[in-house]
Amino acid sequence: MKRFVSVFLALALLSSAMMIGGCKQRKVTVKTGEIVICTAGEIISDNTKELQVPEKDVAKYSVTTRVTTCEDHGNVASLYDDAQAAIAAGDLDAAAAKLRELLALNPTYKLASSQLKDIDAGKKPAKDPGSSSGTTTSTPKPDDSTAAVSNLVKYVPDTVVGYSAQGIIADPASIARTYLPTSGNADQLVIMADQTVDAKSAATTIATLKTVYPGSGAAVTIGSKTGYFGVRDGFAFVVVADGPIVVSVELHAKTGKAIDLKAAALKVASAIVR
Repeated sequence: MKRFVSVFLALALLSSAMMIGGCKQRKVTVKTGEIVICTAGEIISDNTKELQVPEKDVAKYSVTTRVTTCEDHGNVASLYDDAQAAIAAGDLDAAAAKLRELLALNPTYKLASSQLKDIDAGKKPAKDPGSSSGTTTSTPKPDDSTAAVSNLVKYVPDTVVGYSAQGIIADPASIARTYLPTSGNADQLVIMADQTVDAKSAATTIATLKTVYPGSGAAVTIGSKTGYFGVRDGFAFVVVADGPIVVSVELHAKTGKAIDLKAAALKVASAIVR
């Protein structure tokens, strides 16, 4: 949770620092290019560059993203299926070896962590019913992983109407992205999605975030779901649970009060959470 909140604040400070002042036409530092993210949450390549452009031209520049499976993590699914086959055969030593190798690559993959804990405790874990019954599988195709980041990237799309997509911070269980508004009274947008264990854990995360943004706190409707809106200093904040995933939207007021950004924050949240 500490990491979840601190990422938001760090990105907010970074984005604020990128504004270029002066008496002449206001300029903004924007990024353009492509970021490639591994399904395990690592940045494979960042081919972006920074430009200083007039504020009115922000909409012309943005960053695109692509999710793929890097070579180091490409055998995770194969290791997992090997472990499941070993569990089914009663060979717990072999299963433990495969699970340890897998967890070194992706510590949050499916049931691997809990299965290894059972084996280390002298218990036979249940085989994952969703795994294949074979002994060894081929390397998964790119973009075909069940890693958390593959499920989270949809919440930080390349296109959000009224905003220019910028950089990304990702790890195996969370993803955050900054956006620059192309008009209006906000000067930055941050969207973050965090994978929790279950809906109960998501509710606990949201309860903590409510204390960080307590001003004007109110329940809000986002699609078919109920979320929370609050403000803190110049920041307007919306958070909602999409199953076990916590999705947060934060807007910073360039002028005026943060409460005035409520409609804009809800519009963004409603566009990414159905």
